[in-house]
Amino acid sequence: MSPHGSRASGAARRAEQLRPVLVPVAFALFAAGLIWLDPLRFHSPVAPAQTVPGWVTDPAPIRRARLVPEVQIAGFTYRCSDCHRLFASPPQTKRQLTQHSEIALKHGINDRCLNCHHPTNRDAFTGDGGEELPYNQPYRLCARCHGPVYRDWTHGAHGRSEGYWDKSLGKQRRALCIECHDPHQPPFPPMPPAPPPNTLRMGPQFRLQVGELTRDPLRVFRQLLNSAGEPKTFAPGRTQQPDQESDQ
Repeated sequence: MSPHGSRASGAARRAEQLRPVLVPVAFALFAAGLIWLDPLRFHSPVAPAQTVPGWVTDPAPIRRARLVPEVQIAGFTYRCSDCHRLFASPPQTKRQLTQHSEIALKHGINDRCLNCHHPTNRDAFTGDGGEELPYNQPYRLCARCHGPVYRDWTHGAHGRSEGYWDKSLGKQRRALCIECHDPHQPPFPPMPPAPPPNTLRMGPQFRLQVGELTRDPLRVFRQLLNSAGEPKTFAPGRTQQPDQESDQ
């Protein structure tokens, strides 16, 4: 046998010996490349999860109202009268507060503390006639200026109700004004809106364009528009194809 023939037969034997190893390795490389390229990538029809801020799902009132005439200073709790009975307040002006400096008063024409707080008993609010209003009944103070809103609140049309609508089944509680509104700055600050609903059953949310076919999964009907953007008429008195129904 010639040297060339012996070398060829030796290479063939080595290739035959390596085949049990090369075939799995080649198959593994092919599978790895297929997985990496992912030509049949799965596209889920389910919308991605939306990040919802905590205030959207929090059932508690917006504010934790303090219904007792107390304030915390340097870790200690004092009643309002503990300090105000020791010294007289300066004249009511638009001066910078030396105490309670965290309060920013933005309440319309009520730009003085004594518009709401009783001038001699700081543990109470003041009424229209100078009478004392209990600190735990702030709605009576709010009613001085906000009569229509107070009327709606007492009838359940404004504010928040908790408990039972049918009072014969259990108790009902109306959230107080200051559980939603800051008494010193009543208007609600701008709040970012919650994300819109986007579920599989609702389908893609988009506006219907002129001449475009749309399908609503919730109603299961089709509607075609003409060039003027109006529904086409498929039969006298009908705006939909005879074999399709609408629950409109």
